[in-house]
Amino acid sequence: MPGFFQPVEEISGIKPFEGFPVEFSRGSLSALVSTDELAGSLFVHTLLGEALKAGKAYHVGPKRAFSPSILRALEVEPSALLSASVYSADELLQALDYVEDGSTVLVSQFSALRGVSRETLLELRRRADEGSLTLVLHHETLTFNELDLPGEFARLFLLPELFDSLLVLRTSSYRGHYKLNATVLKAPPEQIASLGDHSIPVDSLVKVITGR
Repeated sequence: MPGFFQPVEEISGIKPFEGFPVEFSRGSLSALVSTDELAGSLFVHTLLGEALKAGKAYHVGPKRAFSPSILRALEVEPSALLSASVYSADELLQALDYVEDGSTVLVSQFSALRGVSRETLLELRRRADEGSLTLVLHHETLTFNELDLPGEFARLFLLPELFDSLLVLRTSSYRGHYKLNATVLKAPPEQIASLGDHSIPVDSLVKVITGR
């Protein structure tokens, strides 16, 4: 069928901050789990900040996971961010109808949405591809089995095979110094060297996020 196949091209992406192990590019679908609130806040604010610097950015989820004052502290104007409250998979897909092609979309607390199914994930994959979206599904949870990462991603995101990137984020501190510990379980082919565990100093970012 004419037009069914498209030429392959190199696509640049965005990183939440310098040292983050994975880059998120247009046309990608990624899943991240944060196992503590600080790790989740670090990721959400830095990703949205970089997305706003690069173009259009949207936040979708059952609750607002970002703070306008923190975005301002990251030198980003929060009024440019578009946000929608959704509570089910159907509402999420409806919200994506209003998203501009080529944008970054962060979905918070994805696994808490009502009615998420395998069909939902396949449709999200299609939307990311057809709209050249940088689509990131994030879930923050305190209940997580670190000894079975593949099983946890299958539990929370149903079809982990569909994702370009799968990451687990945690923070640790020692004597007032903070690190973001990231495990990359799956990465795009060009970023396969990022697979494994990473420990990234984030003192300056924690200072912005916490205000102290």
